[in-house]
Amino acid sequence: MSETQGTFKNTFEHTAFFSLQGHISTKDISMLFLQISTMLQSHLPLLHIIQICADNAKNTRLKEILQDIAYHLQLGQNLSFGFKKHKNVFGDMSYQMITLGEKSGELKEIFSMLSSHLTKEYKNKNKIKRALFYPILVLLSIMGAFMVLVAFVLPQFLEMFLSMHIELPIYTRILLFMQTFFTDFGLIFMGILLGAGILAQYMYKNSLHFKAKIHAYILHIPLVGAIIKAHFYYQYSFSLYIQLKSATPMDLALALSKDISNLALKAKFESALESVKNGKALSVSLKEQNALDDIALALINAGEQSGNLAQMLEVCSKHFEEIATDKTDMLISLIEPSLSLTMGILLLFLALGIFVPMWDMSAYAFGA
Repeated sequence: MSETQGTFKNTFEHTAFFSLQGHISTKDISMLFLQISTMLQSHLPLLHIIQICADNAKNTRLKEILQDIAYHLQLGQNLSFGFKKHKNVFGDMSYQMITLGEKSGELKEIFSMLSSHLTKEYKNKNKIKRALFYPILVLLSIMGAFMVLVAFVLPQFLEMFLSMHIELPIYTRILLFMQTFFTDFGLIFMGILLGAGILAQYMYKNSLHFKAKIHAYILHIPLVGAIIKAHFYYQYSFSLYIQLKSATPMDLALALSKDISNLALKAKFESALESVKNGKALSVSLKEQNALDDIALALINAGEQSGNLAQMLEVCSKHFEEIATDKTDMLISLIEPSLSLTMGILLLFLALGIFVPMWDMSAYAFGA
């Protein structure tokens, strides 16, 4: 091994990039891509880079995957071949962008971008987990208490209420209905839910039409849909930027960039590609498909008019990255109060269902 390679090896050996567990986290992958990008900047051979990363990976599964990728590189396969083989670990976006990097000669920038993107994704996931942990714990505790009261406590009061001819309030009647329903039909209900889940999963895997419908529906979920759109718009605009910067013909650049995992958005980009082939401007074609937002379309139009389309697409990608970050922060800020409100409603409903008839019973007893 050369002195330069040895220096990189020693540097990464003493950095705890990878976890000891078999699970490969988003952070693991982000740090891997940062390593690859850094070593590509020093013009090390790609095979040696992957071998160095494999040697220094503390995660057993990641080490095996990198060794497999290195093996296929030795056989003459492209780097993207190895990442496609392990797409379930690295994700569709990583595979598609690495394929793009090979075609455009911009692998170094692609890996740097992926590392930055995955780091933000990892931080956002951690924020969401922290925001969810305590409210969900409390909510589950309340639901557990709710079920115990409905199943065991409420029936004991029922005969007493009825013997005193106390009219049960609507809250208590709803609780009793729930208790009766889950006692008589609980297993059947759970079986139906399980069967529906299995059927939906099967159709999602085997029916492109059903999958496209689900993808389109997800895009209309408040906030979540906006985050997903921004993610794919970022991928699309950054992909176009890299290719046009590398002097890739427009038709080919659009054909490569349209390959995203959301089928609903992919169909829009495919239609835009056909319009461009028929002589329409990219900004017009995307606007006809209601793809991207007004700011991005204005930037693309300005780039077409000035001859700086690649630079404008880079600005678009940063614009959508900021949108994704802002919307994610907004979602996180809404999670805790929403769960707190749900807990409050459950507690109020439980209190009204149990204590209102008890107060009526007390009033009846004193009245008697």
